[in-house]
Amino acid sequence: MELKIDGQVCDLGTAPVAVPGYDAVKLASAESCREGRSLKITIPATPRNDALVGFACDPRTAVGFNDALHTAELLAEGSALIGGTVRLLAVSGEEYTLEIRDGGAGWAENAARRMFSRLEVAWDSALTPTAIVESWTDDSPVKFFPIHRDEYRQQNNSSDLLPAERLLSVEDYHPFLHIATLVGQIFREAGYAVKSRFFESAFFRSLYMSGAYSSHDTTAAANRMGFSARRLAPATAAANELGRVSANPKAIASTVGNIVDTATPQSVDADGEAVDGLFNNGNCFSTDNGKIVFTPPAEISVGFEYCLKYTTAHRIVSRTCLKGFDTVYLGPGSEFRFELANRYRDLRDAVAPNFTYRALVFDHLAGAQYRLTYTRNGVPGTVWTDFAARSAQVTTPASGTVADPVLLVRSGSQWVAYRGDWALYNGYVGETGQTMVEVRLRTAAESVSPASPKYFNLIYFAGAEPGMALTLHKECSLRPRFLSAPGFGSRIAFADVAQHRIRQSELLDALAHLFNLRFFTEAAARRVWVEPEGEFFGAGPETDWSGRTDFSQPVERRPVAPEIHEVRTWRYRDGDGAVARFDAAGEEAPLGAWSFAADSCAAMQGEKVLRNPLFSPSLNAAGHYLNAPSALIPEVGDRDDAEEDGTNFTLRIVRYAGMHPLPGDERWGYPSGRSEYPLAAFHFAGDDAAEGFTLCFEDRDGQQGLHRFYDGQVRREAVRERIVLSLRLAPHEFEALLTPGTGAPDIRSVFRIDTGAGVVRAALHAVGDYDPAKASVRCTFNRLMED
Repeated sequence: MELKIDGQVCDLGTAPVAVPGYDAVKLASAESCREGRSLKITIPATPRNDALVGFACDPRTAVGFNDALHTAELLAEGSALIGGTVRLLAVSGEEYTLEIRDGGAGWAENAARRMFSRLEVAWDSALTPTAIVESWTDDSPVKFFPIHRDEYRQQNNSSDLLPAERLLSVEDYHPFLHIATLVGQIFREAGYAVKSRFFESAFFRSLYMSGAYSSHDTTAAANRMGFSARRLAPATAAANELGRVSANPKAIASTVGNIVDTATPQSVDADGEAVDGLFNNGNCFSTDNGKIVFTPPAEISVGFEYCLKYTTAHRIVSRTCLKGFDTVYLGPGSEFRFELANRYRDLRDAVAPNFTYRALVFDHLAGAQYRLTYTRNGVPGTVWTDFAARSAQVTTPASGTVADPVLLVRSGSQWVAYRGDWALYNGYVGETGQTMVEVRLRTAAESVSPASPKYFNLIYFAGAEPGMALTLHKECSLRPRFLSAPGFGSRIAFADVAQHRIRQSELLDALAHLFNLRFFTEAAARRVWVEPEGEFFGAGPETDWSGRTDFSQPVERRPVAPEIHEVRTWRYRDGDGAVARFDAAGEEAPLGAWSFAADSCAAMQGEKVLRNPLFSPSLNAAGHYLNAPSALIPEVGDRDDAEEDGTNFTLRIVRYAGMHPLPGDERWGYPSGRSEYPLAAFHFAGDDAAEGFTLCFEDRDGQQGLHRFYDGQVRREAVRERIVLSLRLAPHEFEALLTPGTGAPDIRSVFRIDTGAGVVRAALHAVGDYDPAKASVRCTFNRLMED
């Protein structure tokens, strides 16, 4: 054998050296990969070795051996048996004790020491509607998906023509991080290359995890200077010549007064009802010359959350859009522009007898003349009515059949098909009407101090036509957000959306749990092989070693069942909000959980629960966004959690299925205005537009669960055995075992071995300490299901 330190040959002693072997158990997590292999070796204190270890015996040596990084390599017949970093453990007058470390001392150690937020992912953006929309289709490592925060639904007034329109703001989109990018960066920053078909698969590259904004305990600030303010009465005003209504009590006209009125507990509104939830710690919220103001006792960074509810007059301008108050200005840098969706249904494809409709021509020009025809009792082109205005109310006959309305326009002396945009609505729908709007807006943090308090008199609503009315309802509220998440227009980098208090290794271990991953490190080549267990073992060349068994040593056969529990359950962390209610509603097992029962009577009694260390499951639900009620949106948070700050939620994993079409006239409103939306889900049953998928361990809605990554392993463990025998291995064969991808048999190979009772197919489970001077080495194999 030959030992080299920093490429220089050492003098070896006469004692035999046994190189540590291999244990498949250490491949199952990033944490276990930290250990790698290590070999303690003693070399004599010869002149050559003295120089190589820096004359460590001499106490006057200026530089210690361990003050710098050194490498060592142990070879036999020219084959490297172990190599890696080396450190000096002990010194005596006769010898030096060294330790050679190989394997996980690199990337795994780095991932275990570094926080997740320290990943240097090249990404930054402004939190704007444009950036949100662009993230859905670009190759950005951060995408902003719509979410629905768990809450108790407010009931609409029974007199409302349509339910209130819940406008989505930037707060309704949450950052999700591309897992393939994160994993690749973890290894790159440690200086390792990854070989993985699984990591390159479309399935893995579609996975995202929820990000997190910086979260601090703001209890002290809230207790000292927090407030919750509300309006006490509605107010109505008409838009000025600019189409605006201000929330300024000092304005002479076109104003609804202060956006909120009071934060005094036990205040009574205009209807004589006590207002819940008001508080004013430190009397920081007050009125100064009629204007509401926030005056903290000390300088502080704070954003503000506005929950606004207003009714706007509107005019229908297209089949998808209304003209009305669609802009809210909350101060410099905080102008929120929306689109008021036209939610009235176009009934041209559902005309019925004895019914009143309104025909509305959106691109009407003064002087134009129209003729509306339909097919009556099978006769096409029957004149329904003629009109010369932008709209006309028409009624179908009480009997017979009617269908296929067609709008014509007069061109000279002829009627020709109208090529502009028009619609047919219920007869009670007018060209103008009213729409109720609800929106939650959060401004970016700003510095506020006693000398520079925050006034709220620059607020206005805009986008309407002059004279249009706006009614601001008493449900409007305002509260401060201390050290809040980024608000509209904030500039953010990757670290701002990755504030999970976890180590990088925790993400790798969570993924290993989901997909039954195996990690194998080649330290010398700085390369890591990663695949699910079923694909890792079998990836190397299948090899016949049936003639290698050393029958001078005993052959042992051990069933695996005594090492496992009779029931094993793979599941996620406990879900919150909607998931908790779903589980409590009678599900036999928590969402995402899968159990395997071993039939063997030798298995250990009881159940072992293997819970994911990071991720919780999610439910997607429709109906949360009335303009696109078919859209399936992840439900997050917990409406019953008093500590929930509305910003972050339990970490979860989803699969991004791309832009998903919406049916019929549904449209995704702010900020895209498209007839499609970004579909990100933990579980999707599938529909006519896309195949389903699930990240549950169990099968659900016909979708195969993640148990598929465990099926082969658990069935084999329940009924198969481990075979322990001695094999004759040359040094180059031992080296090749731990060097995948060379074409020679390696630890990923399927081996044919002779047990003395027949030849079987097996995967390598462990190799004992290897001494090339001996004729054989003890090996443990897992017998595969197919012999």
